[in-house]
Amino acid sequence: MSYLFRKAFLMSLLFAGFSFGQVIQRVEISGAKYVPDEVIRALIKAREGITYTPDLVREDIRRLYRTGFFDKIEVREEREGDKVILYYNVVDLPIIYKIEFTGNRKIKSEDLERKIGIETEVGKIDIEELTKGYTSSPAIEEKVEIQRRLKLGRVLSREEMEYIKRKIIEAYAKEGYPNVVVSYQLVPKKGASKLVYQIVEGSPEYVSSIVFKGNKTFRSGRLLDQMETKPPSLLAFRLHPPFSEEVLKDDIRRLEDFYRSEGFLDAKISYNITKKDSKYTVEIDIYEGKRYKLDELKIEGNTLFSYNELVGKILKKNKGGYYREQVINDLIENIKKQYSSIGFLNVSVSKDEKVDSEGKKVNVVLKINEGEPVYVDRIQIRGNYETRDYVIRREMRLQEGELADEKEIERSRTRIFNLGYYEDVSIQPLPSEGKRWDFEVNVRERFTGQFSVGLGYNQVTKVAGFVSLRKGNFLGTGDIAGISVSYGSRYKDNSVSYTKKWFLNRPMDLTGSLYDRRIDYTTYTVSRTGIDLILSRELAEYWRVSGGFSLQKVRYSNISPNASPVVQQEAGTRQSRKLILGITRDTRDNYLFPTKGALTDLNYSVAVPVLGGTEKFNKVVLSHQMFMKDNIFDTGLILSLKGVVGVVEPYGGKTVPLDERFFVGGDFTIRGYKYGYAGPLDPNTNDPIGGNRELILSAELNYPIYKNILYGAVFYDTGLAANSWKDFKPQNFRGGYGVGIRFITPFAPIKLDWAFKTKKVPGDTSRSKLHFVLGVFF
Repeated sequence: MSYLFRKAFLMSLLFAGFSFGQVIQRVEISGAKYVPDEVIRALIKAREGITYTPDLVREDIRRLYRTGFFDKIEVREEREGDKVILYYNVVDLPIIYKIEFTGNRKIKSEDLERKIGIETEVGKIDIEELTKGYTSSPAIEEKVEIQRRLKLGRVLSREEMEYIKRKIIEAYAKEGYPNVVVSYQLVPKKGASKLVYQIVEGSPEYVSSIVFKGNKTFRSGRLLDQMETKPPSLLAFRLHPPFSEEVLKDDIRRLEDFYRSEGFLDAKISYNITKKDSKYTVEIDIYEGKRYKLDELKIEGNTLFSYNELVGKILKKNKGGYYREQVINDLIENIKKQYSSIGFLNVSVSKDEKVDSEGKKVNVVLKINEGEPVYVDRIQIRGNYETRDYVIRREMRLQEGELADEKEIERSRTRIFNLGYYEDVSIQPLPSEGKRWDFEVNVRERFTGQFSVGLGYNQVTKVAGFVSLRKGNFLGTGDIAGISVSYGSRYKDNSVSYTKKWFLNRPMDLTGSLYDRRIDYTTYTVSRTGIDLILSRELAEYWRVSGGFSLQKVRYSNISPNASPVVQQEAGTRQSRKLILGITRDTRDNYLFPTKGALTDLNYSVAVPVLGGTEKFNKVVLSHQMFMKDNIFDTGLILSLKGVVGVVEPYGGKTVPLDERFFVGGDFTIRGYKYGYAGPLDPNTNDPIGGNRELILSAELNYPIYKNILYGAVFYDTGLAANSWKDFKPQNFRGGYGVGIRFITPFAPIKLDWAFKTKKVPGDTSRSKLHFVLGVFF
């Protein structure tokens, strides 16, 4: 051992012995403005009465710095014999009550807040509201944890301040501002501080064009769909698309993943950029390589289903027999769906792929672990802050103690959603080791209490303003109460209504309504004042029957001298007393915008001469709608077909009232025609007078253009209203075809159709017509 080493060793022993011989007499804390002294004492290990060591103090300093709450930490010691007094002097960071952005012209402050995911004012982020109605998942928990850490009203660490700075830079880079400079400063206030981020945006950079080279299999548009970087486009209102090389790198990775998922396992993609002024030309070079085939698919471990049952038609849709990752994933999902339909929710499927690089083939083996059937133990309801549990439970087709059938789970979800009280409904199993699992129903309630002021429009009523107070899910019982006042230049509808759901604790709905309505047609006005009482009952899972009565006073006024004689004979007031019966079968998956299922309605009403009634007629209307989504090519197209047939006949020597006849033509029957002009017309005035028969056939194809908000449509309607079945000859039918859009807004759905008629008629000689409906589609 060298002399120097022995000397250092002896000195360290002496120092250690001296240190360990001293006891901490007192710990003093000073300098903290925002962090309480007791919090600091809880963080440090130095305590009165314990042995002092330098390592103890060094560890305390590191621990305090790691909290991020302190800008500066100093520790001073005083010795009195074998006693040590420690003085911890800190400069703590202030509590932040607000975050502001300055210099941000391109991105508004509220957009920055949304992009970054931070709270800029105390209490602005509601964690409970953020997570309401969602089941736990790692992604959601991570998001919530970040938002918890960035809630204000507390100290922000330097690390968190830098995190916000990085997120601002990332947000600007995605908007085409890669040279943005961000700094921040604390602006002291009494008791708390404001954190201000100063942003120097710099010059924007844009994409001038994107050129693909080497893409032989997929067109450029298909590849652009995989990318966030986009070229300029007038049709997409994208005049100056932003350029970010970091985003482009992510796009290249997405393109590589896309090619590999389509069987191009050897694909390689690179890019080259050239800059002129502030605009970039992006050249993407693609080496596709040879496409791999799906050589063999084996399924092992299946004892309850055959190979063909598990594969179904999925492989037949696999054009060319290539290896496609989506096809394999669809097969796995189909296997799980089949097993879940008989209660085997814990089935698992593992995938074993063997790649033959020389033969350009892939062999896939799907190994099934069937597990055992699962039964429902408990059903828990979450997120129903307003709704009472029984309102949800009575719609459930999944019951405690029963087999957990996937079809019943999905049907339960549909029934709960179709109540109209929830933005989202999910039913999730809570797996356990045994055969009995709990299930959790999570709902996200919508605002069912609505005070609405707005406008509605259709071809008959024209523009009408309305004030409506409607309370769905009244007092959390599921009942619906409402009062509305609607006025327009040609329309009035004032009503009070109440629907008692599950009347007498049975699957029955009792609806009562009082109303006063008026519609001004071209040559006359019809007013109705009355009361309706309807009781409907669920007969089976998809079937419902209804019955009730309607008492009305009907008045025809403001009849033009030029009106048809059919209209003029209606002048005056009459009393209407009707019995109403109906039966409905509804298998639609969504009542707002169905993608599959059907709706069938058979309605019968008879006017009877009781309680002062003056009308005598029978009226029957049968309608059927079908909705089908493209599951073959997965284009997202939705085909809807509709057929309506109706008959009304008088009895007892009476005639059919004008407003009970069928007026075909217009927004909701045959588009391209004015209201009623696809039916009988008065030969003298060319005014529609309605028919005693109607037949309408419609086909419409909808395609989602943007999420579930904007849809494009093409359609064809045909049919006729007439007074005799003999008139329903092909040469007499009226038809309309055209294109349209469907826009689902938070306020009301908007439907716009441009329709062309197949046959001009007297009084309606235009070639085409624009149909605009605000407030309702059907």
